[in-house]
Amino acid sequence: MSAIDCHNCGRVVADGYELCTLCADALHRELLTVPGLVADLTVTRARLDRMSRGRVGGKSSETALPVRLDRFDGLPTQRSLNHLTLIVGTWARLAADHTGQADDLDAALDSRGLRQLVHNRRDGRFDRAALATEGAYDVELAALWLACCGGDLRAVPDARAMHDEIADALASARRVVDRRPELAYRGQCSAIVAQPDSTRGLCGADLYVEDGDGYLTCHLCGASHDVRTLTRDALGAIENRLFTIAELERVLRELGEPVPAGTMRSWLSRGQLRPRAWRQVDGSESEFWVRRSDPPLFRLSDVRGLRAG
Repeated sequence: MSAIDCHNCGRVVADGYELCTLCADALHRELLTVPGLVADLTVTRARLDRMSRGRVGGKSSETALPVRLDRFDGLPTQRSLNHLTLIVGTWARLAADHTGQADDLDAALDSRGLRQLVHNRRDGRFDRAALATEGAYDVELAALWLACCGGDLRAVPDARAMHDEIADALASARRVVDRRPELAYRGQCSAIVAQPDSTRGLCGADLYVEDGDGYLTCHLCGASHDVRTLTRDALGAIENRLFTIAELERVLRELGEPVPAGTMRSWLSRGQLRPRAWRQVDGSESEFWVRRSDPPLFRLSDVRGLRAG
């Protein structure tokens, strides 16, 4: 074989493979981390993680859901886990076909020994009692088989694509686990503090809250605020503002009083909710419907009243 450059790092590969030995070893080590990563994904989904921005705040007394959902009511880790399963499983199957171990792979995936190895690789999470009751995910089994039994990773056909796809899938899964929680805006700090000119005035710092916090501390002056009071004041300040249905759905969800857009459209069709104005092309508001494309605007307090009723 003629010498070529490694696809990943650019080192010269004397035996003509697409990956050098160092990059293949790095991929091998990455595959061994899959059981620990999958454990982190399931911990995140079960709300047992400790993701925080390190802010000073208190938790609400409301009971949280037993699983973590994103803003679309979906499991935020599931897509990454499914993608990782697809990528690793596909390359394990290709490696098995290349080495003539297709039957061996099927047998290994059903074996207790490989499942034991998965539990051993879960970064200190091994529990002998759980081994009899907890199964191993297909992606964990496939990753360890590929790392330990799939032969030389550099010899897998199209090894450069395998390296890139597995690395990308692992990076995507880690971003889900390591993501920081979203913050919701709750107005400005109303504390009276000393000003640079030796007078006293409003602090005015923007306040953001993590989902579930019962109170928060202003990052500028240190004043403590009750989140429910902030939310009530924020709603009161904009109760006479006009919004489209899409904007109302977003605003009400952000302020803790969610109303689905479909529900508002149902109120509109039954005459319970009526437009207060229409938004013009230039952004202004008109009391009359001028163009068919002008979106109707509704008063926030009207929707809150219907929700309360």
